[in-house]
Amino acid sequence: MTQQNALPGLTTYSILLKSCIRFRNFQLGKLVHRKLIQCRLELDSIVLNTLINLQSKCGDVDTARSIFEGTGNMRDLVSWSAMVSCFANNNMEFQAIWTFLDMLKLGFYPNEYCLTAVNRACSNAKYSWVGEIIYESALKNSYFRADVCVGCELIDMFAKSSGDLGSAYKVFEKMPERNLVTWTLMITRFAQLGCARDAIYLFFNMELSGYAPDRFTYSSVLSACIELGYLALGKQFHPQVIRFRLALDVCVGCSLVNMYAKCAADGLVDDSRKVFDRMPAHDVMMISNLLSGAASIGVMGKGELIHGRLLKEGFESNQCICNALISMYSRCGNIESTFQVFDQMEDRNVISWTSMITGFAKHGFASKALEMFRKMLEKGTKPNEITFVVVLSACSHVGMISEGRKHFNSMYEVHGIVPRMEHYACVVDLLGQSGLLMILEQEPNDPAAYISLSNLHASVGQWRDVVKIKKTMKEKILIKEAGYNWIEVENMVHRFHVRDTSHPQAWEIYREMDQLPDTDFVLHDVEEGQKEQFLFQHSEKIAVAYGIIRKTPLKPIRIFKNLRVCGDYHTVMKYISMATGREIVVTDSNRFHHMKNVVCSCKDYW
Repeated sequence: MTQQNALPGLTTYSILLKSCIRFRNFQLGKLVHRKLIQCRLELDSIVLNTLINLQSKCGDVDTARSIFEGTGNMRDLVSWSAMVSCFANNNMEFQAIWTFLDMLKLGFYPNEYCLTAVNRACSNAKYSWVGEIIYESALKNSYFRADVCVGCELIDMFAKSSGDLGSAYKVFEKMPERNLVTWTLMITRFAQLGCARDAIYLFFNMELSGYAPDRFTYSSVLSACIELGYLALGKQFHPQVIRFRLALDVCVGCSLVNMYAKCAADGLVDDSRKVFDRMPAHDVMMISNLLSGAASIGVMGKGELIHGRLLKEGFESNQCICNALISMYSRCGNIESTFQVFDQMEDRNVISWTSMITGFAKHGFASKALEMFRKMLEKGTKPNEITFVVVLSACSHVGMISEGRKHFNSMYEVHGIVPRMEHYACVVDLLGQSGLLMILEQEPNDPAAYISLSNLHASVGQWRDVVKIKKTMKEKILIKEAGYNWIEVENMVHRFHVRDTSHPQAWEIYREMDQLPDTDFVLHDVEEGQKEQFLFQHSEKIAVAYGIIRKTPLKPIRIFKNLRVCGDYHTVMKYISMATGREIVVTDSNRFHHMKNVVCSCKDYW
């Protein structure tokens, strides 16, 4: 048109600008805007409103405001709605609400687009009270009943601003018209805010109402299943996902990988890997979920296979992936590989440093953990609350009281971090056994606290106190979790319980269990012979005996335990390590124990 010397009019410019917005080509839209200014055409309200919308999408609030303020008498409801939306979309909530109120003062009645925008501005705790007033007004004027978008924004306002799912669901119920977006939004908010059962219930209601789930719906309902541990139900959704041709979608694929990774204890890490391998593209979250699944039960062989795949795909320099690898190797008990990944990272953030410090601390290398913390500060990386929990735990693990106090005091004085309950708990643990009593006061329904106190009394022969504690647990119906251990051999997980004889190689295992146990630490008031028999059939000894049979002498025997290690087990494992000449790495619910030649990395302090 311009090559033929034909000058475009306002209609042409309006169409061009709207096309740029529709196809999100905002840079081209800015060029059209500059050309429009050069033409010196007299702009009408339609073009001005389109320009406000364009600059809003570009994030150029100042230009959008300048255009809005220059509209003069041509300013209409669309102009006001565009400006409210501009402020709301660019995290300027106060300006959005103030502009909305100015509009009302001038006699304009909001339409559904304007209400949607101002509700979005009220979707935070600071302005939730304004949102409630607007909601009451919308209710009286039947705005949200007539528009699905307004209803969705009201749901989001209540859910995101104050976590008020009750009010959010009332809005949902009162909407005469709902679409797939409305159902998915409500399911997602239920799943995200701790109401997973309601999310699943609503999902089934949605299907009964005739709506077919999309990728976002499936992603949310799978997350709800994982939260509740409804893994069997989650696996039933997989065929549906395939039927709707969503299995290769990154959003759904990530949820499926996460679901099967959470099922890892039931031997489903391979299923997680299969879903991962079938995906045409792998995003960071999906890979992190897969590594987390491998780490959750310590199947390092699977983790190493994933690591090799990541190297081939060029993810070795990705910061998030490297952080996930550090966590995986650390949780699997391989501190050497953990440090190797960390050392090769070019770009480290606070998560990288904290993960490495955590690794050293959990593996009993407190001095290395604290040295790593000092290097982190020297590099200029600012520690966060989690970093200090790890540092204080490192001091607690080896009884470094003065060092721990120094770091605790530096939290606020040097780094401006206000200590939280987790930090005080570390200090209590650091200062000694009196911390157990404090735990009982703060966690009166936690069986682990009672068991720790019971073990303390038993270790000094105070059996009457042991009986009292067990009686209290019985009255409060506090049940100790059953202990079990597992070991990975050739990418297979083998689980053992006390007196377990179900393993195919049980006869060989029990033949190997000929080490004399040390009964000094057994905390049961029973006869010596019974103690020895109990220790002989201890699940930890069964697991380590199987490791001696199946693992090559050059490799450490890595045992994983669901509960905190007890004194008898700890002592027996150290002597087995000496007698067999094997390094034994024990991972319990609290930390790692590297045992070699009757010496443990925890220095017998845990």
